[in-house]
Amino acid sequence: MNLYIVRHGETKSNIEKRYCGLYQSELTEVGQAQGLALNERLSNIGFDKIYTSCSKRAEITADIITEGAYSYKDPRLNELNFGIFDNKTYKEIEKHYPLQCTAWQEDWKGYVIPQGESTFQAFQRVKSFMKDIEKLPEENILIVTHGGIIRLVYCYVLNENLDLYWKFHSSNGGLSILSYEYENWSIKTIEN
Repeated sequence: MNLYIVRHGETKSNIEKRYCGLYQSELTEVGQAQGLALNERLSNIGFDKIYTSCSKRAEITADIITEGAYSYKDPRLNELNFGIFDNKTYKEIEKHYPLQCTAWQEDWKGYVIPQGESTFQAFQRVKSFMKDIEKLPEENILIVTHGGIIRLVYCYVLNENLDLYWKFHSSNGGLSILSYEYENWSIKTIEN
């Protein structure tokens, strides 16, 4: 099985360097162009299944890539729920929520953001999704999701090691290709 994982196209929140989880930030013209470039690049792949998060930015990116082919919306692919930090810059979070920001810095894996979730909780969602993917017979699967979720997929593939989260980067419109064979994941390509 080949897993083609794409980070959604650029949004206004991305440009402004905002933590954007459940907030619905729209694709920019650049974000739409990133989807079109992937459409051209992946046009020779026959995707057996397509999955996206429930966010419009991921759904629209998938629609551009696949020219509107049906996709399954899976909430396990939603970006980390940033709760009270959602759609705020780091400086805004520091200013308006100094105690919560400090607690988050001190325990970025386990701290549950008020009205949101922890990175560890998001990882459990990703792990559940990946376990289900491993059971599928399909050959080529497209996933359009978010930067934080893609990092968590890498952590899952690398022996569920959450400490590796900050060792990877995922750009808007970036493509990663993973392979699952003989009950083993391998990372074939990471392109940003």
